[in-house]
Amino acid sequence: MNRDERASIEEVPREECLALLASFTVGRIALALPDGSVIVLPVNYVLDGEVIVFRSDPGEKMSALHARPASFQIDFIDPFHRTGWSVLVRGKAFLVSEAEVAHLALEPWTGDKRHWVKVVPEAITGRRLHAAELPLDTRGYL
Repeated sequence: MNRDERASIEEVPREECLALLASFTVGRIALALPDGSVIVLPVNYVLDGEVIVFRSDPGEKMSALHARPASFQIDFIDPFHRTGWSVLVRGKAFLVSEAEVAHLALEPWTGDKRHWVKVVPEAITGRRLHAAELPLDTRGYL
């Protein structure tokens, strides 16, 4: 049996991607730094409509904002069954005032995190990996 017969990848509909984003609280933000490199960091977040909002301290993340391209990803992988899914938000990240997001309940996990950041999506996509049905092994375990 070749690899293509064992598994398949399907597109996750946008509505389901949004539901998955709304049901999780930690993801990874990927930002292009001014020197051309990319930084990927975990953040706790909330979904506000279709916009990702998180809080940050000053540092590399903050220097990478200012409407530069950004990506945000969440995923779940089951290595035992070789299944899983991922949701990718591609857009731009902006520093916003606390007043703009005061209606959101978002407490940072560490530190004060006085800066609020939103990722405005240009595209939201998802993929799901399904394991194929393998033939039943009737030989037993012993």
